Amino acid sequence: MVKSHVEESLGANPGDAALNPADSVAMGVPSSRTRERLGLGAGAFRALSHRPFRLLFASFLINQTGFWISHISLQGLMVELSNNDTRQNGLLFFVLFLPAFLLAPVAGVAADHFDRKKIVLCCYSAVMVCCAVLATATATDWMTPNRLLGIAFALGLSFAFSGPASHAIAANAVSIRDLPSAVSLQSAANNLTRVMGPLLAAPLVASSRFEWSFGIYLVAAATAAMLTAIMRINRFEAEEEEGGIFARMSSGFAHARDRRPALPALFTVATLSFFGVSHTVLIPAFAADVLGSADYFAWLAAATGVGAMAGALRAGRVGREPSMWRAGRGMCAYGLALLAFSLNSNVVFALIAQMVVGYFYFSVMTSLQTLIQTIVDESKRGRVMSLFQVAWAGLVPFGSLAMGFLAEPLGPPNTILIGAAVCVVFGFAVALFYWRGRDGEEPGLAAGR
Repeated sequence: MVKSHVEESLGANPGDAALNPADSVAMGVPSSRTRERLGLGAGAFRALSHRPFRLLFASFLINQTGFWISHISLQGLMVELSNNDTRQNGLLFFVLFLPAFLLAPVAGVAADHFDRKKIVLCCYSAVMVCCAVLATATATDWMTPNRLLGIAFALGLSFAFSGPASHAIAANAVSIRDLPSAVSLQSAANNLTRVMGPLLAAPLVASSRFEWSFGIYLVAAATAAMLTAIMRINRFEAEEEEGGIFARMSSGFAHARDRRPALPALFTVATLSFFGVSHTVLIPAFAADVLGSADYFAWLAAATGVGAMAGALRAGRVGREPSMWRAGRGMCAYGLALLAFSLNSNVVFALIAQMVVGYFYFSVMTSLQTLIQTIVDESKRGRVMSLFQVAWAGLVPFGSLAMGFLAEPLGPPNTILIGAAVCVVFGFAVALFYWRGRDGEEPGLAAGR
C-alpha cells in the first residue's frame, strides 16, 4: 500500500496510534511534542513549498473566484426574477446546499474508496455543464425562478461530491507538519476570492449581465480542472473493509466519535452554520430595506471576504494551536459582530461589521477544520471530512430556508438578531466548558489516559 504523507510523517499508521491512550494525536489533544510534529511553529505559507499543493492552491484560487462571481450572480438573478422575495432567495440557498446534507456521507465513502483526484475532475466537468446551461438560459431569456432552482440543485450535487475529496487531497498534498498551513492557505484563498468575486460580479449584477458571470465560472472551472489533472500526488489506496456503504458511513461516524474532540468541533461548526452563516440569505433584503439599496449586498459580501481572509490566515499563523476554547471565544465574538450588524442602518458601519463577522467566522472554521484534520486516520479522512461538510454546508439550506421564511413576518434585522444571539450564547457555553483546556488540554481527557 502506498503511504500518504501523513503516515510517513507519523512513522506509523495513525490507526495504530489510536490504540495508545497516551498518544496525544489519537486523543485529539496536541502536546508540546505534537506541536513540533505538526509544525505549528512554522510560517503560515509553508505548504506552498510542496509543488502538488501549489497546483492545488492555484486551481482552488481560480475556481473559487469563478464560484463567487456566479454565486453573487445567482442571488442577483433570483432577486430580479422574484422581485426580491426573501422566500425565493431562501429556496435558492436550500436547493444549492441540500445535496451537501443528503449526499456528503456517501461522498465521503467515495473519497475513501475511489481515486480522489478523478472525483474532483468529474465534479469540475459537471460544474462546466451547469454553467453552460445557466449562461445559455439567461442569455435567451428562458430562465424562470423554478428553472434557476433546478440548475442550482444540479450545481449543489457537484459541490457535495467534490467537498470531501478536495479536503482529503489537500491533506495528501503536504506533510503532516505543514497541514495547518495548507488548511489555512486554502481558507485564505477562499476568502480572497470572496473579495475578488463579488467585486468582479458587482458591475455584472448591476447591469444584469448574468450570462457573463456564468461564462466566467465555466472558464474558471475548466482551468482549475487542467491544473488539478497535472498534479502528481501519491494515490491513496483504500483499506479493505467489510460491509456495505452504510457500514462504512457508520465507521466514519464512530471514528469521529472516538477521536476527541471531533464531535464537539463538528457540532460547533453545525451551530455556527445554521444560525450564523445562513444570515447571508437575507443580505440582499437587508441592503434594500435597511441600507437603502439592494446593490450594496455585493459590497457587503466583499467586506465579509476581507475579514474572512484575515481570520483564515491568523488561524494558521505561528503558534496558533487549534482548540475548542479558542473556537468558543471566536464564535461568541462572531455573534456579537453579527448582533451589531443587525441593529445598524449605516452603510459604512455595516461594511465594518461584516468584516468583523467574516474574520471570526473563518478564524473559527479554519481552526476547527485543522483540529479535525490532524486527529483523523487517513483511511477515514474522507468520511470524517464529509461530516464536516454536512455540518458546514449541509445545514445552510435549512438555516437559509428558516431565515428566509422568518424574515417575512419578523423582518431581516430581527431575524438576523435571533441568529446572532444564539451564536453568542453557544460560543460562550463552549468557551466556558473548555476553559480548563485553554492551554491545549481538553477537560475530562486527562482522566481517560
